[in-house]
Formats: sequence, structure tokens, C-alpha cells
Amino acid sequence: MKKILTVVLVTALLGACSGGKEPAESAVKGLEKAAADAKPEIERFAADRWAGVNDAVTAVRAKFDSGSYTAAIADVQTAAGTVTSAAQAAAARKAQLSTQWAAFASMPAMIGQIKGKVDELTAMKRLPRGMDKTQVASAKSSLDTVVTLWDEASSAHDKGDLVVAVSKATDAKPVIDSLMTALAIPAGAM
Repeated sequence: MKKILTVVLVTALLGACSGGKEPAESAVKGLEKAAADAKPEIERFAADRWAGVNDAVTAVRAKFDSGSYTAAIADVQTAAGTVTSAAQAAAARKAQLSTQWAAFASMPAMIGQIKGKVDELTAMKRLPRGMDKTQVASAKSSLDTVVTLWDEASSAHDKGDLVVAVSKATDAKPVIDSLMTALAIPAGAM
């Protein structure tokens, strides 16, 4: 990405001196390629920035198409900065989501512990003091919800959709914590 933008900027600077069609065309095409290459990541991780990128590239293309080659070359640098800024924002968001996802690494083990405890309680003829069948049924229902959320989170992660993966895992986390507390499963027992 940086290499393409550097080539775009160098071409724009060289073309600024001549104001000719060929250098302008090269700079505009380079800008459009850089934007197209960055688009998937920007749309996925910084969607609010894509409209600005698209507008900047479209404006440069419009100036070129109208024959304002010098103006198009002059605007390539600004537009390239918009692309770079959006790509950096997308990369930062992706890194943040990756860090958040890593924080959920213990969730499968916690779900396993909860399942084991629910299975144990379900098999008991006499529940421990302070526990009744309604609480066990509620825990089973919450466990089913958590398993569904975690499966969806894992599936989204496997498909590379960190936004959905982190969202689903974030939704599951408080339910898991609540079940761990309600079932008296020590946090360090993982």
C-alpha cells in the first residue's frame, strides 16, 4: 500500500511540473489502484471512512476527465493522504479487534466448565443447598444461548469477520460470567 502511494505521489510531483495528460493519467490510475486495493479493509474495519476516500478519488478523476491535468495532479497528493489515513484507521481497528478476540481465548474452557457443572447438577437426584430445578433449567437455557453465541463468534472469526466475532463474543461474556458465579465455579479453575 505504501509503495503504491509513494509511486502515486512521485508521479504526481513529476507531473506537476509538466501538467501533461500522461503523468496525470498515471497518477490518477495509481491513486485509483491504491484506493481499490485498500477498499476491502477500509470497508470492513473503517467503513465510516470509505465515503471520504471514494469522494476524494472521484473528485480527482473528475478533474482529470475534464482536462484539468495540473489540478488533478495537485489533488492526487491530498487524495492519497485520505486513502492512507483511512487505511491506517482500518489497520488500527483490525489490530484492536484482534487484541479483543485474543482476550476471549479462555471462553471455550469456561463454557466447558459450565456444561460440566450443568450436566453434574442435572444428573443429581438431590440438588445442593440453595439450588433448585428452576435454577438448573435457567442455567441450561443460558448455556444454550452462550454455546450459540460462541459458535457464531468462532464461525465469524474463521471467516475473517473480526467485527462480528468480537461482537458475538462480547455478547456471550457477561452471560458466561453470570453462569460461572451462579454455579459457583471458581474463576481460576480453568
